Amino acid sequence: FRCIDKGLINISVDNNLNSYKIIIPSSYGNIAIGKPIPSRIMGTPEVLGPNTGFTQTFISFGCFKTKAEADAALKYVKTKFTRTLLGILKVTQHNHSKCWRCVPVQNFTANGDIDWTQSISDIDQQLYRKYKLSKKEIDFIEKMIAPMD
Repeated sequence: FRCIDKGLINISVDNNLNSYKIIIPSSYGNIAIGKPIPSRIMGTPEVLGPNTGFTQTFISFGCFKTKAEADAALKYVKTKFTRTLLGILKVTQHNHSKCWRCVPVQNFTANGDIDWTQSISDIDQQLYRKYKLSKKEIDFIEKMIAPMD
């Protein structure tokens, strides 16, 4: 951890420095789904609060106003559903933004169609229903993707 004078930072309008955000290591050893079985696909994500920055070792998601929204997004990123969709385009250990194109954007507020207060496993079940996955698709995900708490 390092501290710097905030006045030295050139902050653009869309910068998430002043908001809650999710960070994920930009690189992770598992290359793709099935290597190994079950696979994690990505490193451990975490929530960072306002006035907390990070290096290029990480990628970030969101510019959340509340911790509750950031916590909901964190649960979403940890679901097997999300990590399966990430795994579709992730063909190397690098976890760049283009790998996330197949992952649908969600409403992380209490007004959304997913109950983010539930466990990650229960959120997976809600996402399977929302996107009308077949039993075969669900069984594939459940077998190939390791749980993440």
